[in-house]
Amino acid sequence: MAFDLYGTAEMLDVLRVTPVESAYWLDGWFTSARQFDTAEIMFDKLKTTRKLAPFVSPVVQGRVMKSRGFETFSFAPAYVKPKHIVDPNRQFNRRPGEIPGLGSSTPAARWNAAITENLAEERESILRRENWMAAMAIIYGKVTITGEDYPTQVVDFRRNAGLTRILTSTARWGESAADPLADIAELRTLSFQESGSPITRLTMGLGAFDLFYEDEKVQKLLKGQEIGNVARTSDSTLSALGSPGQPFEYRGVLQGANGQGRLEVFTYNEQYEDENDVTQSIMNTYSVVGTGNNLRGVRCYGAIRDKRAGLQALPLFPKMWDQEDPSLTYTMTQSAPLMVPTNIDNSFHIVAHDGL
Repeated sequence: MAFDLYGTAEMLDVLRVTPVESAYWLDGWFTSARQFDTAEIMFDKLKTTRKLAPFVSPVVQGRVMKSRGFETFSFAPAYVKPKHIVDPNRQFNRRPGEIPGLGSSTPAARWNAAITENLAEERESILRRENWMAAMAIIYGKVTITGEDYPTQVVDFRRNAGLTRILTSTARWGESAADPLADIAELRTLSFQESGSPITRLTMGLGAFDLFYEDEKVQKLLKGQEIGNVARTSDSTLSALGSPGQPFEYRGVLQGANGQGRLEVFTYNEQYEDENDVTQSIMNTYSVVGTGNNLRGVRCYGAIRDKRAGLQALPLFPKMWDQEDPSLTYTMTQSAPLMVPTNIDNSFHIVAHDGL
């Protein structure tokens, strides 16, 4: 029997209905998307202003105020193109989970299942790359992009330099002159001055949280947020994502007696495999990242330079084609993503210790 190739519309339908894993940085702070019909992505950084409305007499004309300025940046993003083989011979072998002799799948059903699995894996790998880009943008204020036949480029979102702090000597958390709450308060104040919005969440590596919790003042603030010595789970929708199997966990809230200055505290420990199959951590175990609700992250996608796509503005473009000798079918999903935090100063990064 002949196995048909899927058309683009059918493949996009498969991608739409395939469930995907949650992505901490992407789902938390990059909630809007924009597709470009050009190879380059353009984004603006607004300059904050705190001008007061001018006083005038009620019988004179109002004064024209200057609009906020902005800087425009452009970048031609690298492609991601995960690709798989759909081997026709596999369709005649029992798939994992099939019970021999009890209604085993037909070759056609196995063919369709293999295509669906390929597309799901390609989508998930692109999602993981997007989450990695979102994490790098928030943690470091920049993303370094490098790859095969792609010259290394750094996309710098120009976060205020004072919002990155690497603690040294006795100022490191856990050392004699450490003051974690003062470090956080100082950067939180600077972030508000630069972005106009408060920091509402701390995301800590496991090593940083252990040092943070050694501080007696921190323990007092977190008391009441715990049951025994175990941090309670949150009732909020967002932290409900932090269920078993997720790389992040809600640990409590720092806030004043009347709830003012509320800061959620999460720990985070996610890993990925790089191009050399080496396991890497997304965030340093001693990193502390502050984020607010006005970071305004945008998932940007450049146009797909493929004649089948017609240079369309698409976040994902799947395709499928045959090779005659040997007889193979390929699936591939293309994307040109860049995760852009348009108000990057609504974040900060502290490296609390060097581990030495």
